[in-house]
Amino acid sequence: MKRYIFKITILLFIFYVSCDDANDLLNQYIKDGPIIYAAKVNELNTQAGYSRMRVNIYPEEDVNRSYCILSWNISQGLKDSVKVEYLENNFDNDSSCYYTVVDFTPDEGIEGNLEITAQNVDVFGNRSLKTTERAYIYGPSYISTLINAQVQFSSDNEIIFEQKIGAVGNLLSYEQNSGEFTDEIFVPDSHYPLTDAKAGGVVRTKTRYLISETDIDTLEVVNYLETIIPPN
Repeated sequence: MKRYIFKITILLFIFYVSCDDANDLLNQYIKDGPIIYAAKVNELNTQAGYSRMRVNIYPEEDVNRSYCILSWNISQGLKDSVKVEYLENNFDNDSSCYYTVVDFTPDEGIEGNLEITAQNVDVFGNRSLKTTERAYIYGPSYISTLINAQVQFSSDNEIIFEQKIGAVGNLLSYEQNSGEFTDEIFVPDSHYPLTDAKAGGVVRTKTRYLISETDIDTLEVVNYLETIIPPN
């Protein structure tokens, strides 16, 4: 009988200690009250630019929302970030969203794919769950891959530009009979008539691109293409 009483006593002691440990563990999480989350960003999308990007923020409805923290580029344990206040000045009526344009300096060397994280903060300091989205930043490396459209000439001295995917037009200047070059103009069309062009003179062109319709910047080829005007 004593043996059974001893075993029961041991079991009760173990149960008591286990409950005590479980309570300690639970108290670590509830001592400051339940975790309260701010309403998260419902949708996040980005628009590419040259050494910059535009971020469009679509937050869930929350009367207590205060601002959004956008962060990216974790390096050396630090994360770059920017605060976007939920104010009228930061609201785009056409797109029905809040937005910001983030500029990068050449020293940062940020180009190519980038992961953007958005986290809301309300007026009480509560943070939301995070929302992530991919962004693309154009830089010198991408510009170096762009190619000028080739040009040809019609019999009536009209310049004809090669059609290239993503091209929105070409910058153009050409040598006239006086030996001077015309002012540079932007030609959005595939044909352009040359006036008083010098036979054997030079045409200078540079192609301008809009890679995606949603991009906030057009891109230009680094160097001009020089083409000789054929003799009459």
